[in-house]
Amino acid sequence: MIASLGVAAKTVFEDIVLYNNGSFLIPLFLIALLFLWVTEKNKSTRVALVYLVTALAFVFLCPIYVWVGMKIDAAIYYRVFWALPMGVIVCFCAVKLMMRFRNIISRGLVFLLAILVICMNGDLVYTKTLHFRSVNAYHMPQQVIDVAEALRLEHYQPIAVLPAELLPFFRQYTADIFTPYGRNILEPAWSFSNALYDAMEGDGTYYDAVEVARCARDEHCVYVVLSCAKQIRGGMEDQNYFLLDFVQGYYIYMDYNYYDVLKEQGLLDDDVIAAGEAAR
Repeated sequence: MIASLGVAAKTVFEDIVLYNNGSFLIPLFLIALLFLWVTEKNKSTRVALVYLVTALAFVFLCPIYVWVGMKIDAAIYYRVFWALPMGVIVCFCAVKLMMRFRNIISRGLVFLLAILVICMNGDLVYTKTLHFRSVNAYHMPQQVIDVAEALRLEHYQPIAVLPAELLPFFRQYTADIFTPYGRNILEPAWSFSNALYDAMEGDGTYYDAVEVARCARDEHCVYVVLSCAKQIRGGMEDQNYFLLDFVQGYYIYMDYNYYDVLKEQGLLDDDVIAAGEAAR
């Protein structure tokens, strides 16, 4: 038990270093908190911004609490630091320090110094390599939206299997289309497995049409979406699928078994029926 607590303490220390990320965010927060401990006289403010925040910090750093949190999910334990209002404490402290000066010039200098310190403590987000200009109101890749719209049915919510690169965004756009697995399967720490996912992503160069079709039917998928970046060994048409559409580099296949049933029940849109009949 003692050894486990020692490991937990070491891990949380590493998380703090990573969370600080080479900046002086945490030291600045601790300085601001200490300043409020000494100078803040309002009881309500002390309870909200001094006592409560200090108690939260001690709880999160408690080895027993850390040990329990690490048992639940060590990979995301750092998120408990989000509960600490570091930005609120630092900004409140800066304003309080500024108001201690009566001269407007002195207040202005303190204000400018606070802005400079905050700016030096971070990076301009628009210089990050992962930042890119939004191409739509949803702030997600346009191909996700176009594929989702091609799959959507007015009177039925189908199940569709998608390439892995679409999964992180797809549910953000629509809940009208079900998937046999979501973005959680992409996280190795969660240890999820699925035969259909293996058939879709097991090989980086081609799809095995027979295996994909078999697994997709096991998962009751109406649609199978395949990337044009990979070759298809065999043909989906040979597995009783037809090509419904080609959208933004993705082939959208529909299972004729579901097509016939949904058509008979009057659940298909006219353009889907037209595509299915044309492909026969």
